Amino acid sequence: MIKKLKVEKLKIENSRVLINSLKIKNFRALQNFEVSKLGRINLIVGKNNSGKSTVLEALRIYAGGANPLLMEQIASDHDEKTRIVNHESMDEISELPFQHFFTGRVFPEADDIEIYIGENYPETNHYLKINHRFIEEYEVEEKQDDGESIFRTNTRIIPKENLSNIGNNYLRQFLTIKNGETKGLGIIELDEPISGKLRNTYWDSRENTPCSYLPTQFVSVDDLADIWDNILFSDYASSVKQGLAIIAEDFEDLGFVKSELGVGMGLSQWSRGLPMPGSQFRRTCKVKLKNINRAVPLNSLGDGMLRVLQLMFKIFPAKGGFLLIDEFENGLHFTIQEKVWRLIFDLAEKLDIQVFATTHSWDCIESFAKVAVERTDVEGVLFRVGRSIKSSDQGRIIATVFDEDKLFSITQADVEVR
Repeated sequence: MIKKLKVEKLKIENSRVLINSLKIKNFRALQNFEVSKLGRINLIVGKNNSGKSTVLEALRIYAGGANPLLMEQIASDHDEKTRIVNHESMDEISELPFQHFFTGRVFPEADDIEIYIGENYPETNHYLKINHRFIEEYEVEEKQDDGESIFRTNTRIIPKENLSNIGNNYLRQFLTIKNGETKGLGIIELDEPISGKLRNTYWDSRENTPCSYLPTQFVSVDDLADIWDNILFSDYASSVKQGLAIIAEDFEDLGFVKSELGVGMGLSQWSRGLPMPGSQFRRTCKVKLKNINRAVPLNSLGDGMLRVLQLMFKIFPAKGGFLLIDEFENGLHFTIQEKVWRLIFDLAEKLDIQVFATTHSWDCIESFAKVAVERTDVEGVLFRVGRSIKSSDQGRIIATVFDEDKLFSITQADVEVR
């Protein structure tokens, strides 16, 4: 039986957002992917391996301006080749860094094929382009006043169709990065460095957009503690506590406590609290519950509590930028998801954040749609990611947008989450 969502239909006003539409070209499986309309809160749905997480990955690269360190991290997360040389594993010497980022997992054969991430309309200048280029090094002879000659090394970009004409000159491969605001945002050399040379990398960080990413796995407690230190005395701390109260109604307060870990000591010494050489410290999250006169470890309250804490902590560094959430429903029981969505809608508006979340859960879609239709001041958009059934599209991945009008009567058959 197809379950249909019925909620009261209300008009939703447009909110100011960072990007109003999205185009991704030649990035992994997204060869020509377009989303015609975005809102402040965007939910991405689709079957497993449909490309939902790839959309988030593209947005991370867009927000970070293809920062080399970010590119390295994303490649490493997929066990793909990075520019960091691992001398213990040299079995794939023919593979270059970041080639898996391009559609087909190879660098394009033509210069005009590039990774594009940004607005559907390039004239807005809200886009990022990544090109694969060959650069030739060649020597130029210069005559000095005394008649002696010196040789200076020059470089130039070589069109790929002219590679057969370079002779014995030295070729290097680069990624060139640019956006709508600058002629050249950065370059990343791909080849292994030869003797006497270093990899050439330049990246201009001035165009960064704040971006906070919440992966499917849990974030380390140390990272959460650092964020809490930064917001403890701000107005945002109360919002964090409000979020935790959604999961545990008896929640009152929280803190991060430093604990000492003994290294190389016996259990009796550690139990007596004796300071020992080589001891280390870590921080654990403790919470105060009503009617309990001692601190309770957060981890003892279940995955839902930890997931909401991480969500609340990740939203604040995204102020003025993007919040990306992979598999929103992880650790959240369906009965509380609507409350969590309400909190995200509130904070996204207050902190000027554009949210992109993925899911393959109908419960998550249902709770999102209800909140999106009710909120007249914050626009929520859902788009489905999946392969086109049109023969002319040749099975490419496309997006189907469900705005406030379509969310009013969305069904499970519409989104095909499984």
